[in-house]
Amino acid sequence: MPVSPGFGPADEAAAHEAWASAARSSTVFYPPRPLGVAGWTRTYRTALMVLGGTLAFAVAWSNPDKDTYHSNWLIWTAVAVLLGALSGSAFGSGLARRGEVNRVLRISHWQTMPAIVMFLLLATVAVVSSKFFIGSGLTARGVLLTAIAVVGALPAGATLAALRCLALRGFTGTPGEQLAALIKLRRVLKRVLQLLGSLLVFIVLVNAAAIGWGTANHLDEAAVVYTGAAGTLLVGLMYVPTSALLRRRASIFVSQFVDLAHAPRERLVEAAEDRAKLEHLLGLDHTTLGEIQAGLVIVSPLLASAAAALLPRF
Repeated sequence: MPVSPGFGPADEAAAHEAWASAARSSTVFYPPRPLGVAGWTRTYRTALMVLGGTLAFAVAWSNPDKDTYHSNWLIWTAVAVLLGALSGSAFGSGLARRGEVNRVLRISHWQTMPAIVMFLLLATVAVVSSKFFIGSGLTARGVLLTAIAVVGALPAGATLAALRCLALRGFTGTPGEQLAALIKLRRVLKRVLQLLGSLLVFIVLVNAAAIGWGTANHLDEAAVVYTGAAGTLLVGLMYVPTSALLRRRASIFVSQFVDLAHAPRERLVEAAEDRAKLEHLLGLDHTTLGEIQAGLVIVSPLLASAAAALLPRF
């Protein structure tokens, strides 16, 4: 088979190397970026879940009716342990969300302390006032399980308070940096709402699992309905002001950087479409009540409590 003169194996290797060098010079390789997560942070959430589940199991084990009503006790204990584990996970996740807010703009713990104290006071009032609705069904074990859930919700409450402070203060930087901050904070707000809603659902389920059994202090459906309603009101009081302030901050941003009044006539429709897209991205086309109804995160405990109370009648 004839071979082209002057082109041997050495020349072929040189040509291949030249092609590879050109390919390397014309291609930009982006190495994967590290997550920036320290070694201890990879395990502390698991440790918090185990701690919360263990504390909840210890509370359930103290029930004197665990042998007499064993099957009922097992169901109640399983839900209680899940509540404890979820509280531990919510505590860790709340700390992470608080860190995300600080990466946008640092908010000191002293600025969020009044909101945390108010949250604890409202939770205490809700537990104490439940005596008038639940009566003798309110036990120390119920109070302790509620306390575990409240402790798990504290970092999420601090995150909402930090978001509120940040929305009041405002942002600095380029329009792109401010837009990125608003998008990030709205995502944090949504995740915090999901955390609190999940905790409320499991508090309601714990009360529902305790209905109708025990040698004393029987729990009835009123406890489930009250728990869902009180929890819904408590989370709503924390979430609604923060969401409204953040939406107001986003509205100011849109009005500042997307001005339809001075847009050229030939770009008027395009500018209006850009503004509508930006408003949708920042959630300005929804009200706070609409977000709650769409997500069914806050109202789900109330719906679950009503279902738990009404279904046994049929």
